Amino acid sequence: MTNEIRRCLILDFDGVLVDTEPLHFEGWQTAFDSLMGIRIADNYHQLVGLSLEQIYQLWGGSKFDLLTPDLRQQLLALKTETFLRLATEKLQPMAGSIDLLRRAQAAGWYTALVTRSLRMRLHRTLDIIHMPALFDVILGSEDSVDPLTDRKDHARAAHIFNIDPRDCVVIEDSVSGIKDALACGIGKVIGLTSSLLAEALSQAGAHQIVAHLDDVQL
Repeated sequence: MTNEIRRCLILDFDGVLVDTEPLHFEGWQTAFDSLMGIRIADNYHQLVGLSLEQIYQLWGGSKFDLLTPDLRQQLLALKTETFLRLATEKLQPMAGSIDLLRRAQAAGWYTALVTRSLRMRLHRTLDIIHMPALFDVILGSEDSVDPLTDRKDHARAAHIFNIDPRDCVVIEDSVSGIKDALACGIGKVIGLTSSLLAEALSQAGAHQIVAHLDDVQL
């Protein structure tokens, strides 16, 4: 008799579990405008999938060299404060997310949240949206991003459950997230078109593209 293979559903956070991208953009605009007088073209899609360092480069531009460690911390603190205020007013779980997680658990799958979001902001946001306790493990940036490569390692969730990354399904909405999932050996990577067009996600290597989480078949 062989043991049944356990599987794991791994969700990204921003743009997959919650539609936070526009709020992040507004938060960074507010922070850079208030502290440095900088505003960039109003298009939150350019923010999707960027690391914190890439965000500083995007807004800093020709003034990037002025971003001292202390100023970076001030910018991040003001951005986070603005984001959490906006989240309290506007944010809710992505349509279909709670149902998908419940379907996965009913089928005997592990469920994981793996994100570049800093742990503090991640848990505060989950609390704001009153997210049910549907995840077996939650990994923030401090837990999931390799400091040497700056890649998000979705396979760390698989290793926690002692299962093969090839037996995991990852849902991402960014090019970098899809590439990171493929690089760490995830068996199936689904691209969600909540932030980018299907063509960009397909070119990144996604095995399947869906427009809504209700379209995900387990």
